[in-house]
Amino acid sequence: MTYNPTKKRLLALFILLIVFSVLALFSSQVKSFFYNKSLNLQMMLWQSGQAQKIDEEVKKLTEENQNLLSRLADLEEARKENEFLRRALDLGLEKEFDLILAQATAKNVFTLKGITFEDSILIDKGKNDGIRKDFPVILADKILVGKVAEVYDSFSRVVLISNKDSMIDIEVQDTGLFALAKGEGNLKISLDLFPKDQELNDGALAYTSALGGVYPSGLVLGQVRNIKKIDNEAFIKADIEPAFNLVQLDRVFVVKTAEIVND
Repeated sequence: MTYNPTKKRLLALFILLIVFSVLALFSSQVKSFFYNKSLNLQMMLWQSGQAQKIDEEVKKLTEENQNLLSRLADLEEARKENEFLRRALDLGLEKEFDLILAQATAKNVFTLKGITFEDSILIDKGKNDGIRKDFPVILADKILVGKVAEVYDSFSRVVLISNKDSMIDIEVQDTGLFALAKGEGNLKISLDLFPKDQELNDGALAYTSALGGVYPSGLVLGQVRNIKKIDNEAFIKADIEPAFNLVQLDRVFVVKTAEIVND
């Protein structure tokens, strides 16, 4: 049987009316006794009704608060996306590249289809969005993040420039010389094939050249650090510090390169 508190209160009040009618036949002392008892009962019934109303109000306010938090989260996401797009527009990135906006959903180390990947990210765009393997992935400031390695219907895996499978033809700022950037894993990149007899400054920018045929030229990888000239070595040893912060990595652009699209 379904519990109905309203009917129960009406029945109690009806019983009270009958009791009051009977009490009219008895002495004032008896009446006083029963009036006091009935007053307590009335207070209990009133408080029960108020408690139910309060519970309903709390439930309503909780639902409204949850809806408000959800809307605020949506607004924050929209603000971040608009800010990211505005920065790209300010740099004229959309005039230089054909771009697909995506969001990172997993970073650095994760398991996909039973395989653990390192120095990779997952993005929320895939084959259905026009993503193709080897498309470069960049930030709004023309900072290179990596390239698409695997494409699925609605998401893709991107290998970072620090991935051990990554080898990128680069040019070093203010030298006019070309070299290689080799991924070492664990978010580390090394500089290779830079002649030891040439001047190399700490902090010099390393950016992509068109020699490799995968990346557009002029994308920034990072800065040269920890320069070492070793005896019996023909090339300088150095690190390249990535220009992006993986912890803060959120939205990215996938570049639709013409050479790959026309394959």
